[in-house]
Amino acid sequence: MKKVLVAGAALMLVSGSVATVHAVHFPSTEKASPAAPAAKSEVKPGVVFSGDARVRLWYADDNYGDFGNATNDSSEVNMDSRVRLNMTGTAAGGAYAKARIRMYESLMGDIDNDPTAPDGNNNIWVDIAHVGIPFSDQFTLELGKYRSTYGPMSATHNFFYDDVHLTGGRGIMKFGSVTVNPFIEWMEESQNYASTNINRTEDNDAMRYGVHVKGKINKDWTLGGMVGYQDDERREYEFAPLNHKNEGFFGSIYTSGRAGAFGLIAELAMTESGLNNFNAWEDDIDVTYIPTLTDRIGSDDTGFGGYVFPNFQIDKLNIGLNLGFTDGGFTPDRAFGFVMMGSSDNSRITAVRIGDTGDWMWGGLVAEYSISEALKLTGNLVYAEVDAWDTRGQNGEGPATSSGAIAYSLDSAWEASAVLQYTISKGADVFFSAGYLAPDFENPAVQDDGVFGALTRFELKF
Repeated sequence: MKKVLVAGAALMLVSGSVATVHAVHFPSTEKASPAAPAAKSEVKPGVVFSGDARVRLWYADDNYGDFGNATNDSSEVNMDSRVRLNMTGTAAGGAYAKARIRMYESLMGDIDNDPTAPDGNNNIWVDIAHVGIPFSDQFTLELGKYRSTYGPMSATHNFFYDDVHLTGGRGIMKFGSVTVNPFIEWMEESQNYASTNINRTEDNDAMRYGVHVKGKINKDWTLGGMVGYQDDERREYEFAPLNHKNEGFFGSIYTSGRAGAFGLIAELAMTESGLNNFNAWEDDIDVTYIPTLTDRIGSDDTGFGGYVFPNFQIDKLNIGLNLGFTDGGFTPDRAFGFVMMGSSDNSRITAVRIGDTGDWMWGGLVAEYSISEALKLTGNLVYAEVDAWDTRGQNGEGPATSSGAIAYSLDSAWEASAVLQYTISKGADVFFSAGYLAPDFENPAVQDDGVFGALTRFELKF
């Protein structure tokens, strides 16, 4: 309760401090959602709907199921689909509420038994639900469940903090060309645990505090950064390694821009040891004692990671070089990468995530060619070197995986891949992706078999 009062006082203090700044309209930083309405004395109240849909059909060869040790696996052809509906309701004074409904989002299967959502109860659920209160034209406070992206805001180049699902409060403040986002968020509410070992009279929460700042140097260049601290007052169970303290500092600095035909995107990030892998879309294991699993967040060392993507535009051709590294157990966001290495919207055929199993160094030649206004081709040729972790988990060199152990140690890999994007009509696109990964493993007993995958993705925005 004490932290709730502190958080509320801090946010009210911020709102009061900016109430006298000259009026400037600014958007919400929420990814892929309508901009926050400007604070006005009177606006037309109502509800606005938007959304998107996706259907993916893919083929994965018989080396996918047990990457690096495929003996009894077989190839598969599968399909999944998803529809998301955004709703923004605005009051007469400019305050607003936002929600996003997700429908189905699972593999095709037995038509008599619809697949269920992650909570196991139904296949329709909500992953965004928050209110926005514009105290002035310069300051808006958002409270509830939202998603945050702090980075270059590029679909394939957000390296560290991309579409992170959070619950708490954040400010949206604008000072000329500078946007500031202070935030206070609850990562784990201890009183909600299902375990009987929790003393529910204690406020044993894991909370995140920080600020993000982004500014336009000029019309072509953006510079930004964030710094935060996660505090974890949950009690560690006596049957370690479950429920370790996931606390420490994290931060990043990034830039993006263009000077004539030359463009650059770059980001450098760090996570203190207890937070390595916190951006992996994986939950901490902290309720049930399962001896085969370990805490997937945190390792022994402070982690660092970064990349640069210089690129050059020649008529309809853009050629770039993606160079990067991870060290000390650092892992980038799962959406960062190429086709076979990293997710980058093609997670169904991705063979290995960048940053998994060891410390990485990679270089990727990326060429994009606009064949016509409706047709674009992207090719990737990537090489990666991996210094494999010897130990994994909270006290190991690197964070653990969802299975609690890593069955292989990748030494190096080559990727050759391509993505063809065709715009069928305004708001409707189809993507054809294919790639081949040639791995080399440290253990001579592990097979160095290559992996091939192909995927077709239909996307609709409305």
